Amino acid sequence: MPLRSAPLPRMAGHLSFMRAQTKAISDVRPGDLAVLGVPFEDTSAPYAGQSLAPRALRETSVYFGWHANPQFSHPVDIDARQGISTDGLHERLCDLGDFSMGSEDAVHAALRAVVSQINKTGACAVILGGSDHLSEKVQGALPMCQTAQLGGKPRDAGDFHIAPVSEGTTPTRTSNTAMQLTELTEWRNTSRPLFVRFDLSVFETSLSALCDQPRLGGCDLDTVSHWLSALGQLDVSAIMLTGLNPNRPGMGVVKVGQRLMVTALLAFIYARLGFGIAPPTRQISKESVTT
Repeated sequence: MPLRSAPLPRMAGHLSFMRAQTKAISDVRPGDLAVLGVPFEDTSAPYAGQSLAPRALRETSVYFGWHANPQFSHPVDIDARQGISTDGLHERLCDLGDFSMGSEDAVHAALRAVVSQINKTGACAVILGGSDHLSEKVQGALPMCQTAQLGGKPRDAGDFHIAPVSEGTTPTRTSNTAMQLTELTEWRNTSRPLFVRFDLSVFETSLSALCDQPRLGGCDLDTVSHWLSALGQLDVSAIMLTGLNPNRPGMGVVKVGQRLMVTALLAFIYARLGFGIAPPTRQISKESVTT
């Protein structure tokens, strides 16, 4: 029987992010984008179900899977009327699978260790989570990183906040994206890489029902994608997605949330992998690279 030459349908085959190759952490190389799922349940949330977010995001990403599959044709930039070179994408994007959940302390320790190991190889961790409960643990594993946060509740005044969920005490930056990008340049220490926290609550008021903690204000998809594209061109050690709860009432609403997050994340991935952009470089010590 001849090998299948056509791509698999979305519902078939092993589920990985964008149909990327699966890898063990020891096989991650400098310059890779290593996807990691953290199916952690936050018992303090209004609805249970954050642990389902990594799988939901992967299922949605399969709609875009042809970008990472060498069987498919290359994507096209319709505005520029030219093809986008994605050579090597399927070699640099990989999926490490999900954490095996144990006790909370064990999960915290394992997450810090894995993120630290990915960072030491010179790769970028793409962490799929639902609750932001573990984002501080990721941040703790990256002590040299500055943190840029899209949406969510601000936790450190020293972080760069984009459309935060305000509690009335946190100063908000200008809503003008061009001016904010200038502020980002002034805030950023170029000798330090970034940790990006991307929460679903960054999206505008009309989409506020998508997350457990609706908010006023926020950004549209184009603005969020623009931010993630800009951040993807910088030296980023890790990006963590939070705020999605696939178990919320209203399947149509949930699906919109999943697609918004994955669509915006693609802007980061494309920029990070250098589609027409010089990828960021980071000095990697030889002893930290697994051979």
